[in-house]
Formats: sequence, C-alpha cells, structure tokens
Amino acid sequence: MPSNEQRRELGAFLRARREELRPTDAGLPAGVNRRRTPGLRREEVAELAGIGASWYTRLEQGKDVQLSPRALRGVADALRLTPVQREYVFALARGEALGLGPAPTKTVSATLQDVLDAQGANPAYITDSRLNLLAWNQAALGVFGVFGRSFDEMPADERNIVWLIFTDRSRQLLVDWETHAQRLLAQFRDASRHFVDDPWFPAFVEKLKRRSPQFDAWWSRRDVVRAQATEKVVDHPVVGHIELKQTVLQVVDDSAALYMIVYTPAPGTDAADRLQKLAAESG
Repeated sequence: MPSNEQRRELGAFLRARREELRPTDAGLPAGVNRRRTPGLRREEVAELAGIGASWYTRLEQGKDVQLSPRALRGVADALRLTPVQREYVFALARGEALGLGPAPTKTVSATLQDVLDAQGANPAYITDSRLNLLAWNQAALGVFGVFGRSFDEMPADERNIVWLIFTDRSRQLLVDWETHAQRLLAQFRDASRHFVDDPWFPAFVEKLKRRSPQFDAWWSRRDVVRAQATEKVVDHPVVGHIELKQTVLQVVDDSAALYMIVYTPAPGTDAADRLQKLAAESG
C-alpha cells in the first residue's frame, strides 16, 4: 500500500504532466474551449483514461484511491508518459520502497575501494541510491575536487552529488552545466520513488531549496529521466577541457543499493592524455 507521501507525490506528478500537455498532444481539437490554465483538464484525462472524473480528481489530490493496473495504464496512456515515467508512477501507486535505513555516513568496503583505485587515471566514485557520495578514487578528486575542500572534509549530509552540483563551483567546472544539472535532478526524482516517504528526503530537498534558487525553480517541474551513459566536458583549471563518457554500474551488495560511476576518455579526443597528465601532477 502506498504511504501518504507516495500518494501525494503521485498526485503532484500526474498534475504536473497533465498541465504540460497540449490538447493536440492528446488528439483533441486545438481550438476547443479557450483555456485559462495550461494543459488538459482533469475531466479530459479521465475520459481518455476510461475512468471516472471524480476518481481521477481524487488521485491527483493524493487521496487513497485504489486503481487497477489496467486503469493506471489508461492514465499513463492519456498523459503520454515515457517508459521511465510509467515505472515511476507504478512504483508510487504500488507503494514500492527499498526499505532503506538512514543515509549511510561510512565508506564502502575495502574491496570496492580497491576497484575504484584500479581505475587509475579515470575518475570513479560510488554513491548510494540517494546519490550520497560514499567513496572515490584519487582521479575523481583530481578532476572534480579541484575547488575548496576534499570530499572527505565535507559534512556527511552535504557530500551528495545533487547538493554538490547545485551549491559547489561545478558551474565553473562543467561545460553546459545547466543541461547536466537538469538531467541529474530528473534522475534524482526518479530514484526518489524508493525513499519519498523517508524523513531524510523532504529535509534534504527543503535545505537545498533554501540554498539554491535554481534547484527550487526546477524541482517543481517533477521531471523524471534515467540515463546510464552520458558525456561530460570538464573545463579543468590545470589541463583544460577533458571530454569524458560517464557510465553508471549497479553494485551488488548485501547491505545497500550502491552505484559505481566511472568516467572514461571520450573516443577521438585527447582526454586520456589530459587525465594522465593530471594524475602525474597530483601523484
């Protein structure tokens, strides 16, 4: 059964998707009824989904509404949800959770640290499902920790990838920072389906809203995406532009859901040479 927080988030997410749809997106005539607010009306979504308008209204309001998988698929079809958005909606509606405890403050096992260190000049680090940074190699420090404190000198509650990209000096480090920040935020929203009712989550979000106006503005969009491989260009103050490919790998671990993020040189670039030069200078 979904918790109150999961129901509220489900309703808010459906409302956000409904408001961004145009009538023509749903096959409705473009000129039918002038609209004072953007998007489809609730009654229109309900009709397209094949459910009662009062049921859909209660669903958006975060009420305790039990919809069959078929009815929920109808809502997803009406709102033109992507496969990742559908999974997010179904996870919230089913009340799925990872059963995670408090956010960990300790590092990972020595074996996993050895795997990170074995990446050599390629930056690599491990996060939990909340995107808390748990462990990293020297190359990650050399590439991403070039401003201010080292990762291990940061407070545990701020050693988080989302926190760092919105409050650290990553704007100076990442080329096309806005694109990367928005993508990361949408990935964090996707991951939050597993811990939306964890007290850590709203506290973290509110703290970050106060710290970053950009985070506050984008968070309300409720974007959801999932990307295992992306490319980044780092404008490093020592070696210049480093073009990297980012790959996310899930780590099988008995105690927690962990993810290893590895950066490798983009093909056809001199990123490998720049990473080796950086490793030599920091070593």
